[in-house]
Amino acid sequence: MDITERFRLCRLKVIKTIGKGTYGYVYVYLLYKLINVIIIFLSTFRNVYLCEKCSTKSLTVVKDIELNTKIQNHNQEIANEIKILSTVNHPNIIKFYNCFYQEQYVMICMEYATNGNLAEYMFKRCPELIKQTEILFYFSQVLLGVHYIHSLDIIHRDLKAENILLTGKNGKIVKIGDFGISKMLASAKKTSTVIGTPYYLAPELCEGKPYDTKSDVWALGCLLYEMCTHKRAFDSETLVGLVKVITSGSVHPIDMTVYDRGLQDLIDSMLSIVPDKRPTIKEVMGRPILLSSVYTVFLDAGNDELLYSKACEIF
Repeated sequence: MDITERFRLCRLKVIKTIGKGTYGYVYVYLLYKLINVIIIFLSTFRNVYLCEKCSTKSLTVVKDIELNTKIQNHNQEIANEIKILSTVNHPNIIKFYNCFYQEQYVMICMEYATNGNLAEYMFKRCPELIKQTEILFYFSQVLLGVHYIHSLDIIHRDLKAENILLTGKNGKIVKIGDFGISKMLASAKKTSTVIGTPYYLAPELCEGKPYDTKSDVWALGCLLYEMCTHKRAFDSETLVGLVKVITSGSVHPIDMTVYDRGLQDLIDSMLSIVPDKRPTIKEVMGRPILLSSVYTVFLDAGNDELLYSKACEIF
């Protein structure tokens, strides 16, 4: 069944094609008597559709996924993503709206982040170093979201700048996205499946050892380092070389003429090669360097106007 027919069966009517690019098409659809703009980003097994409801100017992402029986556990991974998305509800987590099944396809409808992601934000600021107050403002929102999913015994397993999304009219709201490879933990049971983005892999993952929420802490340590330096904490031209530098746990210090010692100490603790020596997310949020920033964004979580006002004060 082609895309047009599948969307028609979900009461998405194609009005016209309004654009075409290297990786996708732009269509106008009619959804429940509302005109929507759909942008299709093509990938091997997944297409992403961006829907704009013209009556409310709200945006919706529709991820179109072809269920592939040739890929081991692929159907289960998709079901897992839907289960997690439908379970979570937090101002710093991308919202889940609905999903539709059509033959071997599933379309997941979720919130669209209007201001790109943290990787794009950092790229625009490079090579100028980002102010510490600005880093802590965004990072604190990430921590609130991760603390929430950890409280539900969910580990994200792919926390990175590309999956930290920015939204709201002023782009000051942080949303954690892409739960495609997240895992729900059974109480304190650990897992040993190697998965995630290589540059953010924790040492225990590289060594095939069991891991838990502390692997997310490691990934956030890598993210915080990247925000402070515009460089990856661990990098190599080969996978073998990357594993070697990750398991060594050695990183160059951040610029101490720009950032406080407490920020370096925090990064060091989050990037401990021994998982048990890494702090929990709750302990990270309680660090003196972060405490006031976490409190500020917690009070105004999800409120774009208030967060923008606070950002103008502290940046």
